[in-house]
Amino acid sequence: MQKTAKTELTEKPGPHRGVLDLAHAEQNFALRRYYPSSRLVPFIEHFWIIHWDLRGRPDYTAEVLPHPAVNLAFTRERGWITGVTTAKYTYHLEGAGDVLGIQFRPGAFRAFFGRDVHEITDRTLPATEVFPAADDAFRLALLDRPTDAEIVADGEALLSAHRPAPDPGVDLIGRIIAAVRDDRELASVAVVASRFGMKQRTLQHLFKTHVGVGLKWIIRRYRLMEAAEIAESGTAQNWTAIAHELGYSDQAHFTNDFTRIVGRPPTDHARHVARE
Repeated sequence: MQKTAKTELTEKPGPHRGVLDLAHAEQNFALRRYYPSSRLVPFIEHFWIIHWDLRGRPDYTAEVLPHPAVNLAFTRERGWITGVTTAKYTYHLEGAGDVLGIQFRPGAFRAFFGRDVHEITDRTLPATEVFPAADDAFRLALLDRPTDAEIVADGEALLSAHRPAPDPGVDLIGRIIAAVRDDRELASVAVVASRFGMKQRTLQHLFKTHVGVGLKWIIRRYRLMEAAEIAESGTAQNWTAIAHELGYSDQAHFTNDFTRIVGRPPTDHARHVARE
């Protein structure tokens, strides 16, 4: 691989939404996120780099609630593409290592993929299936770079070499997702469709083909992220009231959804993160 020009990095501030048990996670690995250059802004949400050194310490399993986005990632052992994951994502850390990850903007990977993104929901592909240049030599040289700036620069160069024309639908998808993430009143596809002046069928088709999951799933996932953050804050007092605030008709449905995605009921998760 040729020497990569230095890239000026701008770190993306936290919080790292979706990382479960963040306080213990930060004791076991360092996560940094960086904004892409202007030429990749239409496609990339951010680059993320994880460094860990657990030599002489117990292994650690990181748990992450999924975002509605495709990720491309590289370790020294492999490079892979992960479609939207509808279950909790876990990653086992041992010894020492590094990962470069590239999180695409919701809907933006379709332009690189050339097909409907729902085909890879809950699936992984070798990186070379979409980015042939991301072979063993690329991957090993990438993670031998001494700085985050140089690692990101290699990632930028790889994507820039395959950069398609921007898809105008990505901006609309981004506005819709930001709205449902931040506004609890947008609790159903019908309400969102009305807010954005779209037919429900059109909205559902857009999200299936470009994002890989339905908008209803995305709405529910952001509410569960909020619930996990409340549990981890130690401030939850009335889960029935919290369930209603998050748009659930009753606590039982909320608890079932929370347990299915997090792996523990809300009260158990609060106790889990409170451990020493």
